[in-house]
Amino acid sequence: MSTTTYLFIDESGDPGHGEGDSSSYYAELVLQISDEGFPGVIRHVNNWRYIKGYPGEMKRPPRGPHMEIFLRPLLELQRNAAISCSSIYLIKEAYTGPYLKVTSPKGENPILFRNFVHRQLLEYHFSLHPPVTNNIELVFDRFEMSHDALKNLEDYLRNNIRLPSFKYITHADSLYVDALQVANQLVNLVSDIALGQVSPERRGLLGFISMKDITRIQKQ
Repeated sequence: MSTTTYLFIDESGDPGHGEGDSSSYYAELVLQISDEGFPGVIRHVNNWRYIKGYPGEMKRPPRGPHMEIFLRPLLELQRNAAISCSSIYLIKEAYTGPYLKVTSPKGENPILFRNFVHRQLLEYHFSLHPPVTNNIELVFDRFEMSHDALKNLEDYLRNNIRLPSFKYITHADSLYVDALQVANQLVNLVSDIALGQVSPERRGLLGFISMKDITRIQKQ
């Protein structure tokens, strides 16, 4: 029977620059789950909901003593090859890549900026975790995009020779996709690293996530 690999992508921060409450950073994370790994992830989510008393969507990332309770089972899942996880981040003011600012290469375009970061994330992830199946489903946390913007993203990823072929590229609301909620919890913790707000001990708990700073990256 053919196996499927599922990749769930979420972001922290926003793709804008210098406007109102725009974040000083931008981060994205991909959580990859194998067919065999899903029961373990679901079990962990159910246990976490019980501990925290979450009846619905998990929004706030774990802090304090609960952080280790949330992260240790994920570390164990990673050790058992049930999941793998990669993240990239950047500080906007020092960013040298394209599409973020008026002065950036190719100017300012939030949609193309987000697409470019998606590509950087996936290329980085697959350089560390080469695909083992042709059945790969990519799931983005849903955000407001026009039909043309969604089509542009799909074409951009499917036509990249550095990426594997994706069976499906979809968007979903994290409200009803637990794996996206886990990805959201993790990417918000990665944002603390981007901002230099994580102690060595806390960073050690996030050691199962491969991370890359792309602040100084150039358009490729």
